[in-house]
Amino acid sequence: MIEKEESSFSDLFSKLGIKGSGVPEPTSKKPCEPELKSVVLAYEKRSGNKVVTTIRDVPEPIRQKTLQELKKALGTGGSVVDNLLVIQGDRRKDLVRLLEKRGVKVRGERG
Repeated sequence: MIEKEESSFSDLFSKLGIKGSGVPEPTSKKPCEPELKSVVLAYEKRSGNKVVTTIRDVPEPIRQKTLQELKKALGTGGSVVDNLLVIQGDRRKDLVRLLEKRGVKVRGERG
């Protein structure tokens, strides 16, 4: 009796000159980032005639990324303080325009 040599698809494919193993490549699924659906804007006066605009209800996983994008778009400084995005200056109108363009519902002080 002739012994049948076990071969894998990768051996067969390599003999035929085809790249791959015959098994689909596992797709690396990134965990879905939460979407920014709605935020609450507020306006605060600080010492020395300084004002800031705060943004509340931004999900934690995308908080820093959202802050960086807003700072770049507005050309201003900002930081994350106590789960709030704090943007320097009274930028409520600009933020409403930017966020609504992205499909985000804006509540609170709209400027």
